[in-house]
Amino acid sequence: MCAVNLEDNIKIAQLLGNISALRDHETNEHNIRVAYLSSLLGKKFNLNQQVMQGLMKGAFLHDIGKIGIPDKILLKKGTLSPEEWTIMAQHPEIGVNLIREIKWFRDAQTVILHHHEKFDGSGYPHGHKGNEIALNARIFAVIDVFDALVSKRPYKQSYSLKKSLKIIKKGRGTHFDPQVVDTFLPCAKQFYSIITKTSKNKLKNKLIKRRGKVFGL
Repeated sequence: MCAVNLEDNIKIAQLLGNISALRDHETNEHNIRVAYLSSLLGKKFNLNQQVMQGLMKGAFLHDIGKIGIPDKILLKKGTLSPEEWTIMAQHPEIGVNLIREIKWFRDAQTVILHHHEKFDGSGYPHGHKGNEIALNARIFAVIDVFDALVSKRPYKQSYSLKKSLKIIKKGRGTHFDPQVVDTFLPCAKQFYSIITKTSKNKLKNKLIKRRGKVFGL
């Protein structure tokens, strides 16, 4: 029986991420964008190879735990009740539990578990703050929110770069790590262009090249 090779492992991570995106009425384009852009931002922090690989794997898998959230909550159009929100907030832990036994995914756990934590401790699931939140998760959080802001979603229109940056800056030191925001801001215009103007096929090719560098393919 042939062992699964590195490239197949990466494709499996992307596949699982795509499944979770479809579950939430999203497309895999969000996962492609956040994996690519978070790795570009991570490069500016000189992350070592393992942390960078965990960042990219975690970007693919960050919402895998939504598979375990009931449709009536996950797909609800209105505001969630406190009880429903408590269930929704379990998806990071569900995600980690789903991939915990797969050794190759272990370095992705911090991104999956921490990407909804906030720098001031007001996030979930554990209320971690500051450096208690893994750096790759702090980096990913900025990219994940920025992509959501500037992209059209079923529940919202896309926001302008100006409006999106106003929200990111407002979250500096509360939602987001100030150092990550300060490193992100000079890149924001470039990242906005990539999100809003790059075709899916071109973006996929960019991601393939980038993941080749990250994983040494």
